[in-house]
Amino acid sequence: MSTSTGIELKRPKYRLLGLVGQGQFGRVYCASHRKTGRLFALKDLDRARFPTHKFLRELRFLLSLQHPNIVTCYALEHTRTGRYLVMDYCEGGTLRSLVEDEVRLHPLQSLKLVAAVLEGLAHAHSKSIIHCDIKPENILLNLQPTGWMARISDFGISRLIQEISNDGEGNTGSPAYMAPERFYGQYSHSSDLYAVGILLFELLVGSRPFSGVPAELMSAHLNQPVRIPDSVPASLRTVILKALQKLQARRFDSATKMLYALRQAALMEGWQLDSKQVNLPLIQSTIEWTVQPFCAQRCEALGADLQEKVGCLSVISALAPLEHRNELGTIEEDRAGTVDDCLNGGALAEWVYWVSGCQVGCRIYSDSIFSAATVQPLWRSRLITLSEPVQELIVCPQAAWGITSRSIFQFMPGLLFAQQTVDHDRDDLSSLPKPLVQFDGSFLAAIEAKGRWLVTAGGESGSEDAQLRIWRLPKAEPLCPPIVCPIPNLFRLLALDACHIAVWFRGVGGASGAELRSDGMKSGTVAGQDRESSDVGTVVKILTRRGKWIGSLQLPISLQQVESSHQPYRVIATELNIPQSCVFIDLKPLKIKRVGIEITPTLMVSTVWGYILADEQGQIVLLDQYGQQFGRIAGPSHPSAIAAFGSSGLLISTWDNHNASLHVIDLKEAGVDFLF
Repeated sequence: MSTSTGIELKRPKYRLLGLVGQGQFGRVYCASHRKTGRLFALKDLDRARFPTHKFLRELRFLLSLQHPNIVTCYALEHTRTGRYLVMDYCEGGTLRSLVEDEVRLHPLQSLKLVAAVLEGLAHAHSKSIIHCDIKPENILLNLQPTGWMARISDFGISRLIQEISNDGEGNTGSPAYMAPERFYGQYSHSSDLYAVGILLFELLVGSRPFSGVPAELMSAHLNQPVRIPDSVPASLRTVILKALQKLQARRFDSATKMLYALRQAALMEGWQLDSKQVNLPLIQSTIEWTVQPFCAQRCEALGADLQEKVGCLSVISALAPLEHRNELGTIEEDRAGTVDDCLNGGALAEWVYWVSGCQVGCRIYSDSIFSAATVQPLWRSRLITLSEPVQELIVCPQAAWGITSRSIFQFMPGLLFAQQTVDHDRDDLSSLPKPLVQFDGSFLAAIEAKGRWLVTAGGESGSEDAQLRIWRLPKAEPLCPPIVCPIPNLFRLLALDACHIAVWFRGVGGASGAELRSDGMKSGTVAGQDRESSDVGTVVKILTRRGKWIGSLQLPISLQQVESSHQPYRVIATELNIPQSCVFIDLKPLKIKRVGIEITPTLMVSTVWGYILADEQGQIVLLDQYGQQFGRIAGPSHPSAIAAFGSSGLLISTWDNHNASLHVIDLKEAGVDFLF
């Protein structure tokens, strides 16, 4: 049975939230426990390729292994549709997914991950269990504020020492990581350590020491010497060479001894593997991007009388007011029609909104911003001054909303240009817009993408709890009774889709992994765990637009900026303690991907093709929808706001010596490596 929140299992103990991985033996799902809301990984093993005795074998291995660097198995779940191992959920994906996208980890981060794998293997070996398939695909990741925590998974072909024999399954595994003796059905602790040596080589160098088809890999592992680039420090080369000895007797005796050697090698390079500090950059691209020079299609002044820099910028296609033209097609008289004229007879054009302190500006471009680059630009503008500084601007095709510290103002396009005079560079209305909603104290707000409803939190001065309210637009009619919501650490509201709202709290997590709670949230009550204070972590609570709490996800990292995305249920964010990075968070099912970039982003915008990030100096990084970088531009200095439009358009506002300018860029002409 399928619902809007997932796929129902036959037994109502877990709810599947989505497929997160698929291997040669089965599939892995993200699932939530129906009573506790906790997230688990449910591993569905193919009966044909993984018969019952192997299934029970892996369960026996996993139940005997209890270590922070090994994925814990909790139970075996039987349903009419299959059998599932219930295991820890790792929101960071696999080590392969982290390093396969033309990126490289900081060497210290690589050493920390390898050290964690060795610690997990030391525990498994102490239980007389040999993993036999160590590779990046079997190393799962939990995010941490300082990096990642590695956890070994997939003990499906593990061997017990007392069971080692030539039983015809000796070459089961991954040839790229198999020790020489593995090809002949022989096993030992050092077989796993050989695979760790390959893993260490790959993380530090960016490729494996041997490549080719299985037959070529077998020959290389048996006969070909290992050549390590000089870029790898000599102390680490020694560790790798010893781990990759062809003869078992010449390798490390145990995972503990290899771990000790790795720690000593790191100390010789000045690195502490147990350090909790962030090493910058955590992750960076292996490609040296050419910084493209800034080339704007047009630059125009926003107004010489602006009191403050532009803080918000937005562009959207909508119906423009009617205008009268002469036979040559140029504007003869700039005269706006009525509201009905705008909605029924206006032409489709592009509206640019901006905010400067208490002022809200709007400019209409007939046809397109790009086509307005003519001798006589076909645009007209309006500037309205409100009684309060505008903190956020939200724009939809039918209206725009200015959010101040105490009020929400609504601007209808037709009214914005009503009573326009010949002086279209500036025209303050004698009667200012009246607030749509007013509050006694500070508040947060979010509006659904199509402008159908509004959600607010806060507004009660001096109260320990906020009133979470959901309003029907355009008249701001309540959709449900107010919901009690805690004020401390509340820092963001987002409308996820037409029916769901995300409420973000900072500093209330900190635990590794993620937790989804569906209990304790009725009528806005908060579970006691969420009240606990912590230096790290973020919690996002989900509710419907009718005011029903669905649950909450606990993230192990502290977020700073959180912005919505064009991808369903995905947000892009920055972290408090890791400036040169951003994270992509998929909420259904939960996945977190950390992306390293060369700048410290202060401005972020989502587009239909990806993401645009800019820093305080104007450096721009372009990412596709998968988080892979494809270009970098030296943008204009002193940027204050950015906005995307069309398939390749970019607007950048700058503020220099009290002069506000608007730069129009066509990314198709910017020389970046992307097909728009």
